[in-house]
Amino acid sequence: MRKSYLIWVILALALAIRLYTLDTYGLKLTINSDDQGYTHSAIRLVETGQLTYRGPREPAHFETEPTVKIMPGQPFLLAGVFLVFGTGTVGLYAAKVVMILIGLAGIYGIYLLGRYIWGEGAGLIGAFLLAISIQHIVTDTLLLTETPFMTSLIYMVYFSVRLAHERKAWHFYALMFFYIAALMFRATVALYPVVLLVYLLLKKYPFALMKKQVGIAAIIMLIVLMPWWVRNYIHYHKFIPLTAGEGHPLLMGTYQGEGYPNKETLEQAFARINKQYQGKELFVIIEAQKDLAKERMAAWWKADQESFIRSYGWLKPKLLWKDDFYWIQVFDIKRTTVKMIQPYLVWAGMIGWLLALILSSKGRAEVLFIALFLLYFTAIYSVYFVFGRYNTSEMPFMFLGAGAGLFALFQLFSGGTQQRRVRH
Repeated sequence: MRKSYLIWVILALALAIRLYTLDTYGLKLTINSDDQGYTHSAIRLVETGQLTYRGPREPAHFETEPTVKIMPGQPFLLAGVFLVFGTGTVGLYAAKVVMILIGLAGIYGIYLLGRYIWGEGAGLIGAFLLAISIQHIVTDTLLLTETPFMTSLIYMVYFSVRLAHERKAWHFYALMFFYIAALMFRATVALYPVVLLVYLLLKKYPFALMKKQVGIAAIIMLIVLMPWWVRNYIHYHKFIPLTAGEGHPLLMGTYQGEGYPNKETLEQAFARINKQYQGKELFVIIEAQKDLAKERMAAWWKADQESFIRSYGWLKPKLLWKDDFYWIQVFDIKRTTVKMIQPYLVWAGMIGWLLALILSSKGRAEVLFIALFLLYFTAIYSVYFVFGRYNTSEMPFMFLGAGAGLFALFQLFSGGTQQRRVRH
C-alpha cells in the first residue's frame, strides 16, 4: 500500500526541481529560437487576433503574414495564458509554470501507462526517470511544443491501450481528444491511426465497433479541422490540410548522411532561393525549398541508391536517437555528460522492451504497439533533418521500456523462486 504513494513523491520531486530551475535561471532559460517565435506569435494573436509566425532569423514581413508554417496549438496555448496574466514578465513566468504543470501531467501519464500494463513498479520507474531527466527538466521550462506534444502522446497511447482492453466509449473520446491535441502541436502525428489500427487488429478489436468509431472519428476531425482549412484557403487559395512548413527541414535533410549531391552547399541553396523569391510570402519560399528537396532526393537516388538507403534507413535514425536536446547548460551539468549518457538511456529502453516481449507473461501486444509507435516517429523524422530535439517527446517511452524490462526480470526470478519452493 505504501508503494502507491511513491508517484506523488516523484511528482513533488519533479515539481520542486523544475520550479527551482525556473527560479534560478528565470527568463534567461531560452534557446532564442522557436520559443521566441512561438511567444511573439502568441502575443500577436492576443493583440491582433491573427496567427502569424516569424522565427528569429526570418524576414520581417513574416511577422504580419498569416502563417501555415506551424500548427496553431502552441500559440493558442500561450495566448490563453497571456490573456489572463498579460504579455509582460508575469505572463512569461506564468506560461513557463503552465508548461511545467503540463510536463508533470506527462510524468503521471507514463506512470498510468506502465501501471496499467505491467504493474506499479514499471510505471514508477518510467515516471522517476522522466522526472529526473535533465533534458526534460530544462525543456519543461521552455515555451516550446515538446512538452505539450509529449504529454498529448503519452495520454494518446494510454487511452489507446485502455480502449483496446476495455472498449469503453469514454476511452475512445479521450483518445480522440489527445490525438487532436497532439495534432494541434505537431502534424507529424497525423498518421498515428495507422499504427493504432495494427494494434487493434492484434487485440482482435470488434470490427463492427471499429467501423462505427472510425465514422465518428471522421466526423469529429472534419468539425475540428474545417475552420483551419477554410482559414488556410482564404489566405493562400489552396487546400492545406495541416501545415506547409516542411520545405525547410526537408531540404536540410538532403544534406545529411553520406553520398548526397553536393554541387551546391546548403547555405548556397537557401541563399539562392531567398534571393529568387525575395519579398514573396513564406508559403512560396517553403514550396520552393520543398521542390528543390524533391529534386535532390531524386538525383541522389539515381546517382547512388546504396548511400540513399543507408542514409535514410540507418544513419539518420541512428543520429536521431543518439543525440540529446540539452542546449542550455544548468547547475554545472555539462552538455558532454548528457550527450554521453543519452545512448545508454536509449539502449536501456530498447533492451527493456525486448526483455518485456520475451520474458513477460503479459503486455506483449503492447510492447509491439509501442515499438511500432516509436518506429513510426523514427521513420517520419528521418525523412527530414534529424537531431536530438526530435526524440524528446518520445524518450518517456524509452524510460518506460526500462521499467517494463525490469518488471519482466522481476517476474522471471520471483516466479522461479516460487517454483523452487513448491518443489521443496
